[in-house]
Amino acid sequence: MEARGMYREMLTQAWRRGASLPNDPEAIQRAIGATPAEWRRSWPKVRKFWRVDGDQLVNDTQVMIYRRSMELAKFYKERATKAAKGRWNGGRHNA
Repeated sequence: MEARGMYREMLTQAWRRGASLPNDPEAIQRAIGATPAEWRRSWPKVRKFWRVDGDQLVNDTQVMIYRRSMELAKFYKERATKAAKGRWNGGRHNA
């Protein structure tokens, strides 16, 4: 359970940082609130789910989901903006 908790917390912290973590064990430990002993016990079990990408650690599944989520957010924001402009700038409202 400890390794699972560490993995989930790493995913959460990576999501908040654009789907990556710094490739720095001490920085990750601080971000997830893990002690050095917890890190030593759990990291060997969690390591296989992460890969180094430059100076970052990434989880490929998370990167794929994150990118898709950002694409959808952009799409829906643009759609809402167009709808609002049409509704409020289309001359139908005289407020």
